[in-house]
Amino acid sequence: MTEFEYLWSRRSDVRLRALTNRIYYQERQRIFELREGIIKVISIFGGSLAFAKMASPDWVGWCAATITLCTAASLVFGFGTKARDSAKRSSEWALLERDIELAGEREFTELNLSTWRSRCNEIEAGEPSAHPGMFEKAYLRACAALSCTPTGPATLGFWHRNFPPFFIP
Repeated sequence: MTEFEYLWSRRSDVRLRALTNRIYYQERQRIFELREGIIKVISIFGGSLAFAKMASPDWVGWCAATITLCTAASLVFGFGTKARDSAKRSSEWALLERDIELAGEREFTELNLSTWRSRCNEIEAGEPSAHPGMFEKAYLRACAALSCTPTGPATLGFWHRNFPPFFIP
């Protein structure tokens, strides 16, 4: 393996790492924004129904309980905050991708690679643990986007492969 092939392989690894994480955090942001939006719709619809007095007192009680449960979940789990955090992390990964592309395909050096890898470690140091199913799907999408072969077999279990993520750290 020549020195350029070695450096190219390391550059490809960093690009794959950055793209995988960016895709993961974009998907994570989308999920948390969707959850926050659903809770807002439930709150508005339930509150309107309760104030309109078009429903029986039992329905008003159920609406109030649902609104309370949903808004409590939003406050406790912080869906909006997690969505904003995911957007911030996604943009950090996108900036790293920009820097990699800015160096070009032939003009990058080992110092560039070391800088990019250290930025990867720096970004990952403050990240919450990743959802394994979402992360593997992001990895597979990144491999497809970069036209590279995934390393190792897919490790998604039945639950992660067939059901949407419910618990996301």
